[in-house]
Amino acid sequence: MPNLKIQEAKLLFNKIRSNPKSYDLKTSTEGITGKDDKISFKLYRNGEKSAFEVTIDGLTFTNSTGEWNNAIIMLENIINNIEKETENNKVQLALDKLKKYLSEEN
Repeated sequence: MPNLKIQEAKLLFNKIRSNPKSYDLKTSTEGITGKDDKISFKLYRNGEKSAFEVTIDGLTFTNSTGEWNNAIIMLENIINNIEKETENNKVQLALDKLKKYLSEEN
C-alpha cells in the first residue's frame, strides 16, 4: 500500500470531522469506516498503533504515524452524537404524531 502523507491525512480528517454526516460513518470491531461518492476511509487500531487508510480510484493509501488514536476517539464521539440526534428526532416525530392523534376528534 502506498503511504499517505501526514499533511494530506490531517486535511482529510479535518474535512471529515467538519461535515461527518456526509461520510456515512460506521463503527465496528474493525474500526471506523466512512465514505462519500469519491473516497472511502478506515481508521483502525493495529496493536498499539493506529492507521488511517484512504481508498480512491481503487488504490488504498495508508498513514500509520501514531496520530490516529485521538482521531478514532473523536470520530466515535461524533458517531455517538449523530446517533443520539437521530434518536431524538425519531422521538420528537413520534410525540408530534401522538399530539396530532390526541387532538383529533373521534
